[in-house]
Amino acid sequence: MNSVATRLRKSDSLTHTIGVIGIGHWFERLHKGMIKTDEIELIKVASASGLEKHKAQLERLKLPDFDYYRIEPGRPVPEEFFDGVDIVHISDPNEFHAAQTLQSLKKGKITITEKTYGVNREEFENVMNYIKANNLENRSYLHLHYAHKLLTLQLPDMLKRFTKEYGKILSTSTTLFEKEVDDVRMRRLWLLNPKNGGIFMDLMHPFETYYKGALAKTLELEDISALIVNQEYDRVNPTGVYAKVKIDGMFFAENAYAHIRVGMGLKTSGTKSMRFLFESGQCLDLHFIDSEVEFETENRGFWELLEGIGGKVIASESPRGPTSSDVLVNDILELCRGRNRGFTLEDLDIIYEPQWKYQKLMKSTRLITDQKEVNNFEQDGAANAFDHSS
Repeated sequence: MNSVATRLRKSDSLTHTIGVIGIGHWFERLHKGMIKTDEIELIKVASASGLEKHKAQLERLKLPDFDYYRIEPGRPVPEEFFDGVDIVHISDPNEFHAAQTLQSLKKGKITITEKTYGVNREEFENVMNYIKANNLENRSYLHLHYAHKLLTLQLPDMLKRFTKEYGKILSTSTTLFEKEVDDVRMRRLWLLNPKNGGIFMDLMHPFETYYKGALAKTLELEDISALIVNQEYDRVNPTGVYAKVKIDGMFFAENAYAHIRVGMGLKTSGTKSMRFLFESGQCLDLHFIDSEVEFETENRGFWELLEGIGGKVIASESPRGPTSSDVLVNDILELCRGRNRGFTLEDLDIIYEPQWKYQKLMKSTRLITDQKEVNNFEQDGAANAFDHSS
């Protein structure tokens, strides 16, 4: 048995150790930024899968078998996992996040949780209340990665400039469509189940982008449509959602709305874009790119300012700079120095309120399976339309 409590670190220059719970694609995205610094050392891995499934990955990460900890079904993370660890990164299925976040915080660890603190309001607020009651705001961090994309980080300055010239934002729309994946094993269908929050939680990035980038002050969900976009993905839970959200903030006109469409398993194409329509008729389009492309290239997406919807391009730019993983790693290091550059608890209340309203509305929402309506949903999303046509 390895004793990590007495184990020497690989290098004196490494000042913080990290243990990760879940080593899927979210961990791999974190790792892209981690390997650029000598201030964080990966020393522990925990997962619900057996060791054999991760043998090759552990070898690539240069971790011995004894640093892998299996989480038994229905059980907490093994106590030994936390020994010698300064930072815990949680990115396994959402249904485990509330319990694992609390376990890590109670162990005194700096805790990074992907996507959500809980799959419903009760779980989420239970974690938030624990953080607040124990003054752990600077030791807990909820990672929402669209808040770290360069287009989002640059958006406040863009909107300040363009609203001064073209007037406030009358309407906005966002489309996050993920194309169908041929390999069934790579579809991550577990996330469509309500016990993991469903598709609306998995693709909640418009809300963090509107809040962080467009400086929205309120995001009030008013109406939803839930669709079965791809029956091969799921026949019971939505694989597509349209949401109409009243949005308010310094850049928005009175009675402005966000029209949000998210979908998984589309047989046409993937789209990750956001549009803002100004009072003078011009519109700003943001085109986001997949993280994997971002990490392997200089591409960070691009924006275009158009004379009108579908009109002539007035200006455009492809920003250059750090990846979203680089920003996350820098924020983790800031946490280690006692400073939280992420969202406050008050921020998270605003960002997640539409999630809880969605869950309430879904109890009385009819699932749409009609192919014509599904086609309209896909066409509206591809066009980033403002008005819901179904």
